[in-house]
Amino acid sequence: MRTSPEFSSADRYHYAKNAHEAVLRLRDVGLVTQMQAIRIEDGAVLFDLASGASLPTDQW
Repeated sequence: MRTSPEFSSADRYHYAKNAHEAVLRLRDVGLVTQMQAIRIEDGAVLFDLASGASLPTDQW
C-alpha cells in the first residue's frame, strides 16, 4: 500500500447504486489507498478496501 495523502475526503450519495459504482471505479483505477463506504443510517461498513470487505449492491 502507498502512504496516505495529507488530506481526506468524504462523499455522500443518495442512491446506493451510485455509491457502489463510485467505490468500485475508484478502487479499479487505483486513485485511493484507503477507502470505506459506511451507511449513515446505521453505521454498517459496506466496503473497506484495507480489509477486503465488500457487500453486494442490493445490501447497500
